Amino acid sequence: MNTGLYWFEHDLRLQDNQALSQLLQEVKQAHLIYIFQPKWFVVNDFGHCAMGQHRYRFLRESLHDLQQQLNSNGQQLHIYYGEPDTIIMKLHEQYEFTHVAKHFHTGVYECNQFERMSQLLQSDKVNSKPQVMTANSYTLFNENDLPMSVANLPDVFSPFRRKVEKDAKPQAPIKLDLNYLPAPCESEPSIANDLPKILGSDPILAKHNKTVQQLIGGETQARAQMQYYTFGTQGLSTYKETRNGLEGWDFSSKLSPWLAAGCISARQVAEWINEYEGTYGANDSTYWLFFELLWREFYQWQQYKYGHHMYQHKGIQQHTPTGGHQPDMFVRWCNGSTDYPIINACMRQLKHTGFMSNRGRQLVASCLVHELGLNWQYGAAYFEQMLIDFDPASNWGNWQYLAGVGSDPRGLRRFNLAKQTQTYDPDGEFIAYWSSYTSL
Repeated sequence: MNTGLYWFEHDLRLQDNQALSQLLQEVKQAHLIYIFQPKWFVVNDFGHCAMGQHRYRFLRESLHDLQQQLNSNGQQLHIYYGEPDTIIMKLHEQYEFTHVAKHFHTGVYECNQFERMSQLLQSDKVNSKPQVMTANSYTLFNENDLPMSVANLPDVFSPFRRKVEKDAKPQAPIKLDLNYLPAPCESEPSIANDLPKILGSDPILAKHNKTVQQLIGGETQARAQMQYYTFGTQGLSTYKETRNGLEGWDFSSKLSPWLAAGCISARQVAEWINEYEGTYGANDSTYWLFFELLWREFYQWQQYKYGHHMYQHKGIQQHTPTGGHQPDMFVRWCNGSTDYPIINACMRQLKHTGFMSNRGRQLVASCLVHELGLNWQYGAAYFEQMLIDFDPASNWGNWQYLAGVGSDPRGLRRFNLAKQTQTYDPDGEFIAYWSSYTSL
């Protein structure tokens, strides 16, 4: 009997999950797993963890939703805590899988991890060698569908965008028939009993702040939010005019946390945009959400092209940036206690909610690099820990862009914080709201 192992990671959904679909078509029994890795919770060289409380909570909610969907269709999810190599090899010894699958991801560590797993499962120490499979549903385009090789990927967004808009078409999302899932290998799902605890959020903030209330993990909630923002409120029709908001729920799609966790795919969002345009018509705003998907796409393939250079101090340009690490000043930036009220409000918002608007992220990054003269890597690492929607490529790519060592052809981007405050918080409501929340 063919028996398969599927390792969920950045693809916490059942629909438009090509690697999962391919595996389930090949096997009669399947063991579906997610692994929390201890290194995610260990303080790194920048003084932060890769996994902060907001994203950890969101992932746990996403896994709960995935577990419920699987249970209602006769399958199960098993959640482990430990080193993936050890866990997967022990599982293979137990079940002797004929097939092992994991989705494709452009991240450096993800690619290395998949390669290492493949080598271990095909090594001489393994008596029964499974077929190791992967497929891509994380990006809009498959590598072979890009109108250029990854090696020849433009280092600037605009030529990349023009080329893919002209010569490439996103893959259509694929559907999984939940009526025909293979049987589970075990009779009961399992959750590791040594998982780190989830810290609670501020009860007052959770009661009154809609962003905190609405950012709930899972494929079910992701689809509900996409429906709400498009056919529900028709917010997509005014996205370009409202997207620079700082506080509130409806000024942007808020899809980034679900995209980062893989509760919804970029291809599903693109398809939804097309369906919406077919009903309500296309305009600059409907295009602009797709435009943002192309920015995400650009950074994904740039990460695949440059690997570790996306995380290094000199960036993909191999240019030495200005600024150095000043611990006291950096702590003030993190805690929202700088001399810049708009920065303080944004940083307190991030610390309490795990969310910050796109406009806010640009402002606080510019402040760290230019006004405070600090090392951009520390800011990127702090975002990695705090952001509920952390995505390796988008986060580190955007920080490089602001620091002048990435894909920006103009070099350093510096924002006039007083002017930005007047433009985006003219009545001081955002600053006043977050001034009542002291640093955690």
